[in-house]
Amino acid sequence: MLKRQYYRYSMLAPGLCIFLVFFAWPAISNFFYAFTNLDSTFKYTRLVGFDNFISIFEDSGSSIAFKNTFIFTLVTTISKVGLGFLLANFVNIKLRSTNFLRSALFFPVILSPIAVALAFTAIYHPSRGFLNVLLQSVHLDFLTQHWLTNRHIVMYSISFVETWKWTGLTVILFLAALQTIPKELIEAAKIDGATSWQQKRHIIFPLILPVVNTNIILSLIGGLKVFDIVYALTGGGPGDASSVINTMVFKSFSQGRNGEATAASLLLFVFILILVTITNKYLNKDNRG
Repeated sequence: MLKRQYYRYSMLAPGLCIFLVFFAWPAISNFFYAFTNLDSTFKYTRLVGFDNFISIFEDSGSSIAFKNTFIFTLVTTISKVGLGFLLANFVNIKLRSTNFLRSALFFPVILSPIAVALAFTAIYHPSRGFLNVLLQSVHLDFLTQHWLTNRHIVMYSISFVETWKWTGLTVILFLAALQTIPKELIEAAKIDGATSWQQKRHIIFPLILPVVNTNIILSLIGGLKVFDIVYALTGGGPGDASSVINTMVFKSFSQGRNGEATAASLLLFVFILILVTITNKYLNKDNRG
């Protein structure tokens, strides 16, 4: 009996060690360093309490980064989930080109974020970019913009790139959920005279609600953690106009202010935890009845 107990623990030990060394210990260390004067050599001499957090909130650039992060998260979550649902319904229809369309929609997901950013840097070029050239060719010159250097629209330009890249993933998840709905339910609703909107509202949407929740949670987390697309497209500029929390963390690390950088990382973790917990609790309210 005793040998059986040891056997179970011996099987758990390798995985537990990997988790503690590569996940638990770095997380605990980051939490601790957020309250120290950790310098560019990754050494600290004393605890500073909440000084790092106070410095973050007193920095005017931080408020812009937090605001941009929440705008980016809101815009991309709504667009990815909304557009993903519409496209999933479209490619769920039997067409000769259905398989091609599904592959084409998922293709951007497998691309490198840096490659995508470089491509869109060219597309967004104010004079030679495809987007402005297209608008000029259809006599819509008044819509042409400096997409990445106009501080009023730069976050929306970046949000479009994020939406283009990741909507394919939400489409695939929605499509998998739509294909699990029994056709008999839809046929019975049609016989009873239900309109297309009534079918979606009373049959399809309640059945795919868990996947809706999953897509919203994934989009929220992805939006709050954004870094690569923003850094590759604008580097946080012009000025701090497109800076987000993770570009602020990167900037702090590069300037040797490691204590503030770890504090900002901890704040981001807390924001994600709170937002995802509240959202998950609200979205699952109906499922729990």
